[in-house]
Amino acid sequence: LFRSSDYQDLPDGGICRGVAGGEFGIVLQESTIRRLTYSPGSPQVFNIDRVSQDMGLLAPYSLVSNGNKIAFLSSAGFMMMELGGFPVPIGKERIDRTFLADYDSGNIYLVIGATEPQATRFYWTYKSQSGSAGLFNQMLTYDFALDKWGGIISTSGEYLASISKPGLTLENLDTISSSIDALTFSLDDVSTAALASLSVMNSSHKLAFFSGSNLEATIDTAEQALDNQRRARVRALKPITDAAGAYMSVGGRERIQDDVEYSTEQEVDIRGQCSANVSTRLARGHIRIPAGETWTYAKGCDADYRVEGKR
Repeated sequence: LFRSSDYQDLPDGGICRGVAGGEFGIVLQESTIRRLTYSPGSPQVFNIDRVSQDMGLLAPYSLVSNGNKIAFLSSAGFMMMELGGFPVPIGKERIDRTFLADYDSGNIYLVIGATEPQATRFYWTYKSQSGSAGLFNQMLTYDFALDKWGGIISTSGEYLASISKPGLTLENLDTISSSIDALTFSLDDVSTAALASLSVMNSSHKLAFFSGSNLEATIDTAEQALDNQRRARVRALKPITDAAGAYMSVGGRERIQDDVEYSTEQEVDIRGQCSANVSTRLARGHIRIPAGETWTYAKGCDADYRVEGKR
């Protein structure tokens, strides 16, 4: 056991930008990924095998692990792999092109990965080209159990990590309030304080947790057109969400080459729909759920429309 130490040179692949461990060790270099397999009794304690060539870790802080899975940003986009497997693209034709066109490559250190232990999601922050210096301003989410990407979250900070909240004793509660009824949080939150949760170091260099009220959410549906290329008059949209205070508008254009123009925003009425009166060839729905609204899902919308006009 005391002799289980040696050294081996990595002849190519560039500098080492990240290491992940578990049953196998994973070394991520600039342009190569290698796997370390423990080999007891061998003069070389670890067998080192090349897992991939011409693909490595692009952003050192993007490397994140959850259980036996790791995910990271490579020069070919976002990748995920199990410690005993091979890299699999998870962002191709989904998020890669949007991200690579938007992120500030001069601030690669702000591409930071994290995971929430109680969930099956990876998070990545980054600074867009319009973001403030020294701060990330966008966050991506990927659920590896569902194999689905979430929407882009607008948030600002210096660093992202999973950290446990500090606990409180009953005596410490006096420093917050002398009355239990006047506490600014639920005592149920204190019982789970030892569990790690997603946190951010904000622009004021203070640690904060994502436990506040909901941010504003906006969703655009896929664009739709009639098969016969005729015009459609959209008369109403019904958002499929449990948010009571949702707003909707119709985005329309005549050709794919045209800019999308949106109708006046309407609030969901007593029938659960938003009135509209838009004549167009290509249509999409735009949903806005205000900040502070309580809701759990939003899946899109149903449209009330009729065919009109000639081709």
